Amino acid sequence: MEILENNDDTRDTIVAIATPPGVGAIGIVRASGPHSWRILEDCVRKSIEAERRVVYGNFYDSDGNIVDEVLFVGFKGPRSYTGEDMVEVFCHGGILVTQKILEEFIKRGARLAKNGEFTRRAFLNGKIDLIKAEAILQIIEAKSEESLKLAVENLKGKLSGEVSAIRKMLIDALSKIEVTIDYGDDIEIPREEIAQDVENIVKFLSEKLAHADKGIHVSTGVTLAIVGKPNVGKSTLLNRLLVEDRAIVTDIPGTTRDVIRGEIKIRGIHFVISDTAGIRETNDVVEKIGIDRAIREASQSDVVLFVLDATTGFTKDDEYIMNIIQDSNFIAVWNKTDIGNKISKVSKDGDDIYISASTGEGLRALEDKIVERVKPLVEDGHLSHVTTKRQLEHLKIVQQHLKKALEAIKSGYPVDIVSIDIRNALSELDRLLGTNFTDDLLDNIFANFCVGK
Repeated sequence: MEILENNDDTRDTIVAIATPPGVGAIGIVRASGPHSWRILEDCVRKSIEAERRVVYGNFYDSDGNIVDEVLFVGFKGPRSYTGEDMVEVFCHGGILVTQKILEEFIKRGARLAKNGEFTRRAFLNGKIDLIKAEAILQIIEAKSEESLKLAVENLKGKLSGEVSAIRKMLIDALSKIEVTIDYGDDIEIPREEIAQDVENIVKFLSEKLAHADKGIHVSTGVTLAIVGKPNVGKSTLLNRLLVEDRAIVTDIPGTTRDVIRGEIKIRGIHFVISDTAGIRETNDVVEKIGIDRAIREASQSDVVLFVLDATTGFTKDDEYIMNIIQDSNFIAVWNKTDIGNKISKVSKDGDDIYISASTGEGLRALEDKIVERVKPLVEDGHLSHVTTKRQLEHLKIVQQHLKKALEAIKSGYPVDIVSIDIRNALSELDRLLGTNFTDDLLDNIFANFCVGK
């Protein structure tokens, strides 16, 4: 493993509370590092005689007072989650008791773990690659059965195995080139054979990338933006879809000045939905910032709900918005149909939706239309195990290098020139797996983990 940068603090013993804050039946405190066993033995006043065996005892503070009755277990490296000596303490759930156990570990020489540091150590100690590390986070954050299934399969090594298969094919192709370079007078591999090898790899990779965007949508959710002029009922619609009051609803135009987000599941599909500021031409500096954010949100979303007011009809402000979103995947949603009927056809397919966000009328039809629009985005998502944009970008770069190599072979360039692109493709696969990495890359990946994972 080539480490490009690494500020090594892995010799420290780290500790963290591994359960969510608050009152619960059980709290878990875990520690990892060279002194984890010694600290726990000091606190429970008995030795851990065997690893992976749960033991009952009292947990004492530094003054000799009993903090709690606990169960504890020790794991010896490398047969642990982190690959190093590790312990876990199971106590009664509660804010104070878990905090006191945590403090006792710190008093005896451990330090508080950083976000994702346990999983980071698992990676650094060769227990998992970066793809599996991302899968762990996705299992924790899974919002749908399909996203959970993809994450579990990647934790078991599905995508890692496919990437390793591509890597092996590249090494085989590169070996043939090296033979031709080193022993060209005696052994010469036909260029057509090398070209066919690279072409097979490109085809294999293209098949894996064919459904990659859909796999990402399944894992992270389909983005859905609500846009419209001020006071058309966007926030009321958001609250209706979320079945909760997330957005402030008033009769005053321009109440929403920033993007408000929520997450919902419709017919089993996970959505990240956003309510945006009312869009109109204005000279108000603060309002204009909100409008700019709304336009940016619409441009980056998979589906746009273009909300119109049935009491006013299609206005100049609506035309202004229409010019902005006309190339997006938008659904025209006529709101306030319970009190107005000034409607016209706006959607490209002429299939506008008519609702009353305040009463809930027409909401089922809107959900059906949303699902109809996003099905092409998520169907066959299970065929791809590319679940993050990082993975997708690395694989696209690999594909670019291989296409350049294939073009060079067919154009008659010397094979040593071809080998440069193949080596670049190999290097990119190593970055994907984490065979070489920078601290910045690891910081970016593990920053989203909770402290105890």
